[in-house]
Amino acid sequence: MTEIHTLVLGFANALLVRERGLLLVDTGIHVDETRYAAEFARLGLQARDIQLIVVTHGHADHYGQAALLKTMTGAPLLCHEKAAPLLRNGGHAPAVARNELGEKVLKMLRPNLPLVAAPVEPDIIMTGEEFDLGDYGIDGRAVYTPGHTDCSISVVLASGQALVGDILVPSPFTGEPCLAYFATDEQRLLTSVRHLLSQASLFYGGHGGPFTKDQVLKLL
Repeated sequence: MTEIHTLVLGFANALLVRERGLLLVDTGIHVDETRYAAEFARLGLQARDIQLIVVTHGHADHYGQAALLKTMTGAPLLCHEKAAPLLRNGGHAPAVARNELGEKVLKMLRPNLPLVAAPVEPDIIMTGEEFDLGDYGIDGRAVYTPGHTDCSISVVLASGQALVGDILVPSPFTGEPCLAYFATDEQRLLTSVRHLLSQASLFYGGHGGPFTKDQVLKLL
């Protein structure tokens, strides 16, 4: 049985997947060790129970605490090859407004930028289109899903759920689901969403969700 738990951690969420193994997707930001320990304890877990950390893309709110979590958990860190240089340097992939909503959000966020991430060395660098997570007790795959950034990946589970980073987000003004309002390549974003729709029916984002397949179809 697949369990997915949302951990609200600063500006972005982390998602914990529990099957035979335990997978943490993204890290949040501006969270200390005590807060992580409390979140894990709430679920009856300890940090060392986590077997793999996946970073969906190279934005600091999604990997900013990866160095701390690697130390706490002892788990390897996986990211796409295009994200690896950003993580090593504490960098930030471009946030390119895709539409008017993106411009509004960027203006709203600008006083809080740049978000600062601690540099971290990835342990597993994804170079192809997919990476099988079976060795970590998870019946699913990490899948390359560019568009929001050129380094974005999603986790697609055999149970029909997908963890998609910022490919799908709630509007900060209405709470309604949206396609990423930041996108370096809109056509690749749309292709990635269609690819995910062919493989999953429930979608968890780094800032909200889950979103149903019908909700996502209406966005295309």
